[in-house]
Order: sequence, then structure tokens, then C-alpha cells
Amino acid sequence: MTIDIRKNVISKIKGDNENDIIETINESVVTGDELVLPGLGVMLELFWNDLNDSEKINIANIIKNNINKN
Repeated sequence: MTIDIRKNVISKIKGDNENDIIETINESVVTGDELVLPGLGVMLELFWNDLNDSEKINIANIIKNNINKN
């Protein structure tokens, strides 16, 4: 049986408003549950696909800087 993680995540959040999405992300980050990482990855992918090159560089720098802090 094949599970399409992207379709599953998108279907679960499709009707959510901004606050619901923020809550989902915050809960995922706070719990540190590694099972939610694929879902966060799908959300990042959706977000990333709408960014221009300058925005992608900015986000990559934020990630790099936070990795270097830890």
C-alpha cells in the first residue's frame, strides 16, 4: 500500500484558515514529534514554490543562521 504524504497533508489542511495553520505548525514544533516532520516538509514545499529567488535566499539565510546558533 502506497501512501501519498503530500496529498494526505494537503487534504488535512485544505480548509484551514491562517490561525489553524499557525496552530498546526506551532504544535508540531513544540512537541518535537518527528512523525510530523514530513507534514512540515510538505508545508515548506508549498510555501517555497511561491517564493521568488530573493525570498528563497532570505529564508535560506535565516535557516543557516539558526542552524549555526545550535
